Amino acid sequence: MKRDRLELRTSSEERRQFEEAAQLLGVNLSEFLRRTALEKSSEIIRKNNSIILSNEDRDAFLNALENPPEPNKKLKQAMKHHKRLIKNG
Repeated sequence: MKRDRLELRTSSEERRQFEEAAQLLGVNLSEFLRRTALEKSSEIIRKNNSIILSNEDRDAFLNALENPPEPNKKLKQAMKHHKRLIKNG
């Protein structure tokens, strides 16, 4: 059940455009704005949570997972430091 309320300030021109679009879809203004905001927010979240790689980048990533390089000196030091932090934390 819908309980929360949002307020929106807009120009008269924007409101007329929103109302026209809502009418074309056969819904009231509130329903139109709610649906449109949900669709757009879902799209933004989906795009933000996705990583799209070129074929070349995908192959390089998968190769690195399948054939990881040997840890270098700096990485080994960082791992030792991390273990000390966890042990003493």
